Amino acid sequence: MPDVVDLIDWYILREPRLAPALFGEICLDARMRFGLDPKDVGDLLRRSLHLVSGLDRQILKALLDLALPPSAQSPDGR
Repeated sequence: MPDVVDLIDWYILREPRLAPALFGEICLDARMRFGLDPKDVGDLLRRSLHLVSGLDRQILKALLDLALPPSAQSPDGR
């Protein structure tokens, strides 16, 4: 999993404006291929990026709050 997070970090740092499309595509693909709930995918992305990412925590939280699709947002703001 760290390699995937490194790839996502790399992508976000180089193309931050495309982060919403990237996270939307991840959520959609997980739903279509594996039947996963977008909220679960959003939680997994948040946890994984917070644990492994080299990005600043506050910036990462703000980015995920803005970039994750509404269907992947947790109602409690995690």
